Amino acid sequence: YLTPTIFRRIKVLRFAWIASRNTNFLFSNYLTNFEVGMKIVLINYSVTPMMTAIAKRLEELGHQAIIATATGDVEGSRRMADLKIGNSVDRAVHNALAWLSDTHGMHSTRVTASLLDRIIALNPDVVHLVGSNNAFLNIPFMAYVMMRCKMPVVLSLTEDTIPGTGHNALIKRGKFRRKTIESTFRAWDLLHIVCDSKHTAECATLNGLDGHPTYIISNDDTSKAAEQYVTLYDNIK
Repeated sequence: YLTPTIFRRIKVLRFAWIASRNTNFLFSNYLTNFEVGMKIVLINYSVTPMMTAIAKRLEELGHQAIIATATGDVEGSRRMADLKIGNSVDRAVHNALAWLSDTHGMHSTRVTASLLDRIIALNPDVVHLVGSNNAFLNIPFMAYVMMRCKMPVVLSLTEDTIPGTGHNALIKRGKFRRKTIESTFRAWDLLHIVCDSKHTAECATLNGLDGHPTYIISNDDTSKAAEQYVTLYDNIK
């Protein structure tokens, strides 16, 4: 699913990221030298209470939280997304292609490239995939760019959101899906996996998400979880 055009786009993304790391290259980055604290990008299909709690705690401690979602605000979140990921047509096309060919999470390349453009411009300390099991991102493409840019990534999982699981398809291609998931995640350096329970961690390992630092952070208490996430960000940035 990575065409020559996409590879050229990756080279541009890589160049932009290198430029943003060089304080003599971009004046905007010169200004960021005066910023205090961490800059964290939180990504999910929609804003959730957990994301809101993490963003609130980060900002209380003088850090910056940027929320990127596909659908924007949801009831009970009390916070709008800072970055919008694609639109309803993009998600419908992704869902249709994924259902036909059992390739969930392997489409939306243009949308993912656009998001990565903005992430690289922001130059965050950590990118946190709070949720990645909905039809709004191309996970292999995102993993490739994040690896090339050497950006630390946190991936949060529950039993229902393990990549490559929980989706129906007209043409079942279980071996292909599993091979793609395993090759994507096993090659993804600087990836840190957070599971909501030991059972979820065991399920993730069985589904090819082994070989990375794995942490257990329960979702039962969002305030406590937010504090633990902030500590994790500080340790891996």
